[in-house]
Amino acid sequence: MFIIVPYTPPSDYKKLPWLSMLMVLVCIAVFYFQFQNKQQLSIDADQFCQSLNQSATQNIHPLDKMYADSFLCSLMIKRLEQRPDLTVAEVIREYFWFDDHSQQQIDTMAGFIKQHYSDYSKTGTSYLSKELMFYPAAPELLKVISSSFAHADIWHLLANLIFLLAFAPAVEIFLARAWLFLVLILTSMTVTMFSYTVSVLLGADALPALGLSGVVMSMMGLHAALMPRKKIQLFIWLLTYMRHWPVPAWILVLWYIGFDLLNLILGTGNASINLVAHVSGGVAGFLIGVFILKNYYPEK
Repeated sequence: MFIIVPYTPPSDYKKLPWLSMLMVLVCIAVFYFQFQNKQQLSIDADQFCQSLNQSATQNIHPLDKMYADSFLCSLMIKRLEQRPDLTVAEVIREYFWFDDHSQQQIDTMAGFIKQHYSDYSKTGTSYLSKELMFYPAAPELLKVISSSFAHADIWHLLANLIFLLAFAPAVEIFLARAWLFLVLILTSMTVTMFSYTVSVLLGADALPALGLSGVVMSMMGLHAALMPRKKIQLFIWLLTYMRHWPVPAWILVLWYIGFDLLNLILGTGNASINLVAHVSGGVAGFLIGVFILKNYYPEK
């Protein structure tokens, strides 16, 4: 087991970073509703597919597979709810067991699935996250904000909150102006999603975006610009080795942003990670921090 966790001890805070704490609470609250919604969606999809299976007759078309296979039926409904930006045929092509089907068979199957999905949509639970996601192919200003506070799963949430709490409170306390901190948060959200939209227009995959990582990277960039020598604690756990190492903020930020930039250039890394948002957020945060330090806090 190898774990590295950055953190800033609460004793380092001169006052309560209430805006940073509020962001944490909002993310947790949104995730709670996402989780409850996902559970209900799964229940509704399973019940719908079981009733469909029970009503099947011998006259069912062989390509109308949702009648015969409750697992496939539920899987398709959940996937279509999760990715409304994809066509039914594109969702079918995601699964290897349809690789031997011709395009005509896929189209026929898609027609049946579309009809059953339409029937489900009349009474079944709709996926909450699809209403919160930011879609770069069809950008909406409100979803720039809503997508930032929503997360894909518990690990996504925890990772973002750990890094947020390691960097954002110090930035908030340094600025000592709530309005300026709020403006920076909103600017971070806008810059990262704008950069992502531009990258899609230039040919990148148009994957829906969720998560606070763009804002987190922006806070890291701001921290490196405003307080480059301030130490961030690293908790390191490797098998039986456990230590707390103080590391200057600029080194830690350079490592994380540089690593994401390298993956972005090489086209490596996890496809589900929005590297454009990470890098643009980090760079924008640093540049904004340099500007703020020079024009508003020259004494520091």
